[in-house]
Amino acid sequence: MGISGSILIFHDELDKKIFSEFQNEAFTEEPKLDISTKLVQKKYPGWDTRIKEWDNGQIIYDVRHGQKRRYVFTDPETGMILKDLNANSHFTAWLLKLHYSLHSGITGRISILVAGIVFLLSLITGTILYRKSIFKTLTFQVKIRATNKRNFYSGLHRYVGSWALIFNMVIVLTGIILAYSVAKAGLNPRKEYNGPLIDTSIEAALNGIEKEIPQFQPTYIRLPLEKGAGIIVYGDFKTDFFLFSEFYNQVKIDETKGNILSINRIASADFLTRLNSVVMPLHYAEFGGLPVKILYALVGLTGPFLSITGFILWWRRPKRSKNFRKTAI
Repeated sequence: MGISGSILIFHDELDKKIFSEFQNEAFTEEPKLDISTKLVQKKYPGWDTRIKEWDNGQIIYDVRHGQKRRYVFTDPETGMILKDLNANSHFTAWLLKLHYSLHSGITGRISILVAGIVFLLSLITGTILYRKSIFKTLTFQVKIRATNKRNFYSGLHRYVGSWALIFNMVIVLTGIILAYSVAKAGLNPRKEYNGPLIDTSIEAALNGIEKEIPQFQPTYIRLPLEKGAGIIVYGDFKTDFFLFSEFYNQVKIDETKGNILSINRIASADFLTRLNSVVMPLHYAEFGGLPVKILYALVGLTGPFLSITGFILWWRRPKRSKNFRKTAI
């Protein structure tokens, strides 16, 4: 989990690099979303269709049906389909599935949840064990002694564990919440759906949002799974707290008329909903830019490091003699 998570921190950068061959950098006009959406829905009728990118010279669709998932790339200038890939075999999507389920279905999802809880318990017990020396370690008052391997690994274990403690707590707590949601979803699979064809102009709807809600920046579009469900446009409000997730702001569009039906803002939600909205940004370092991502990646690698050094310390622990055990009994 630590190794895969440290790589997934850079999933946006990796995808941008991998998908760059489908990018039309010279195109700066309004993308042909209406044409491309009709073509994608014609090729995948009834599928759960999402538009994950429509600027920077490319349009990317994420279409799903059961266990099937595809990435469809269309030309922003013509709307024509350029490439159609199996998302389940795409590197970052494959790695994400490994991270949250070990590619083992509901069994893997529950295993990851249990592992997260065990990791949290190890952090708590480690904090209790080293509570008297944490401050001294953080202020470099504790020396790493190389008199023997056990003392050396003990010093490394203590320093890495102390310096990464707060970040590991954040990553593990948010990871457990996300793992619980993933496991719960696996135990309650979504019913079959048959998404309707869109009759309205998505381009016009986005222009309407820009005029009526100028402070809202759309980032993700989900087409309806059934008639009357509406087109859901996710995004950010300029005045939002920087840790709020984009997926908790929703502008609902009528899929037949194109008018705005409702606006849900995370800033107006109750405390628990707002608390839930910061879980994903905190877990995936969706704030602070590249420096924070690098810090998270390094912290993510401390999990495997602490596991290895902790095992070495356990393996090299002082052994009690048989006579001592007999006397104690």
